[in-house]
Amino acid sequence: MSTSERTPNLERIKRVSRWVRALCTLGIVATPIVAAGVWATFELWAAGVPMVARFGPFPEPMPALPLVLAFAATMVPGGISMLALARLRWLFGLYAEGLIFTAENARHMRGFAAWVMALAVIRPLSSGLISGALTSANLPGQRAIAIDLSSADLATLFVGLVFPVIAWVLDKGRALADDNAQIV
Repeated sequence: MSTSERTPNLERIKRVSRWVRALCTLGIVATPIVAAGVWATFELWAAGVPMVARFGPFPEPMPALPLVLAFAATMVPGGISMLALARLRWLFGLYAEGLIFTAENARHMRGFAAWVMALAVIRPLSSGLISGALTSANLPGQRAIAIDLSSADLATLFVGLVFPVIAWVLDKGRALADDNAQIV
């Protein structure tokens, strides 16, 4: 393939990578804002969400402390998601600069995978913290802690397990290309 054929592809990779990097930035900024908005509007939506409503009835108005605790519990996986997005943001920043096969790319991909695996483990546990926080204002005997494990958590864990292998393969390919470049 000639250089002129590769250049449009590289330019397209750079352009799309800038967009993905911007979306990662948006996700990082939006995560705590959306979480705060969700818990600030709890009384508007809680009765319509069966997983939450099963812990009610809740005091009206809901005391602030349980909502603040629920927000904090939400931000545990939210913070991990933000860290995973930060790794992707750095990775796509390198792609946007035209740096495709570098050791740093593989490092960011492995870092992303580690945060995704952490998210898969922490998210079900945070559901227990959220349920405990929401029911903390209930009378004794009406408080609960519920751990929620879903197929989405298993899919997240699978993605977290696949990405280190992809990073490993890319890094080995990069090392082989570096070795071949030194021979010529």
